Amino acid sequence: MAEVTNVTIQADDCISCEQCVTECDAVFEMADDKAVVKPEAKNPAFCKSNSDGIVAAAESCPSEAIKYETA
Repeated sequence: MAEVTNVTIQADDCISCEQCVTECDAVFEMADDKAVVKPEAKNPAFCKSNSDGIVAAAESCPSEAIKYETA
């Protein structure tokens, strides 16, 4: 599997289901009833070490709000 280097959440698409937090709480958290990417996940090395969780979260997101880039 390719390593994730960047992850974002399209806030307008988020339905606040918290599935991403369940899948990968190292990267995602809830803020103001929307999922957000934690500040430390702005670091590509941090994303790489959490690639499996990010991909799982993106695949389980019912609104497809999570977008990621791979190396």
